[in-house]
Amino acid sequence: MSDCIIIGGGVIGMMSARTLAMSGASVRLIDQRACGKESSWAGGGIISPLYPWMYSDMVNELSMASQVVYEELCATLLEETGIDTEYVRSGLLMMDEYDRYEAIDWMAVHKVHAEKHPKGTLFTDVAQVRNPRLLRALKADILKRGVEIVEFTKVDELIVENNTVLGVKTENKAYYADNTVICGGAWSSELLEAKNEMYPVKGQMIVIRSKPDTLAHIVLDKGRYLIPRKDGRILIGSTTENVGFDRSLSDEVGLELLRFATERFPELQGASIEHHWSGFRPASKSGVVIKKDEKLDGLFINTGHLRNGLNMAPESAKRIAELIKKC
Repeated sequence: MSDCIIIGGGVIGMMSARTLAMSGASVRLIDQRACGKESSWAGGGIISPLYPWMYSDMVNELSMASQVVYEELCATLLEETGIDTEYVRSGLLMMDEYDRYEAIDWMAVHKVHAEKHPKGTLFTDVAQVRNPRLLRALKADILKRGVEIVEFTKVDELIVENNTVLGVKTENKAYYADNTVICGGAWSSELLEAKNEMYPVKGQMIVIRSKPDTLAHIVLDKGRYLIPRKDGRILIGSTTENVGFDRSLSDEVGLELLRFATERFPELQGASIEHHWSGFRPASKSGVVIKKDEKLDGLFINTGHLRNGLNMAPESAKRIAELIKKC
């Protein structure tokens, strides 16, 4: 029997497992696939909301608190696991929306540093990580910290007695714990009473290869972005599609994303699509959910981060661990 069961091995689940393990808890993490192969892997790795003034205070609180610790976190992961997450404070060049009254007021209130740029405004402090590397590093780190990882195992139901969650049932086994945390992203509703509370929002992205330093900064315009990696690859994304769990890819969308990049940066003309993929952002009707379940003791929820899971993960994990400790 464990102190905690974590359901879901994305960045929220693994970061929660890490935080709980560091507090001395025994933790078992269960994922229906391999850890870090869903939404967290499919995103871009920008450690900031795209247009922060359009988000709730909670999203910004979680994001800002996480931004403060990310550089040290990535340095620690490198030291502990040998995996370089490629944390880079590359800055974000915003080509639209930055001159709105809401944006100007938000920047003044939060004392966000931004510089004028010929193509817009440069938010110099915005950083990025190479999210697949971050996920590999987190997995290696939590294994070293004693977290038991159970992969390719779907949780079918919660074990409930007298309004208390005692653990979970899978196809072949029951696992018991004092506390159970649902971090299942877009799949979280399958285990909750409100079946339609969480739902997937599909996003398609592409990557092209260019020369290193072709782009100096992350670029954001009209809700889409370009993310330059150290090796010259550039991620371009992304769509927002309410189509359920449909993983299909559209060649038209891929070409549209490529056009988005080449129209703004002609030096990218001639680049071809190296890879095209999709992922499911975990949306929630009530926004980010970090709480103890209202009806069931021993059950906690940490999900609904939509497209900001990675940039809110450290603080989200800290808060869910604090809630568990209080109970």
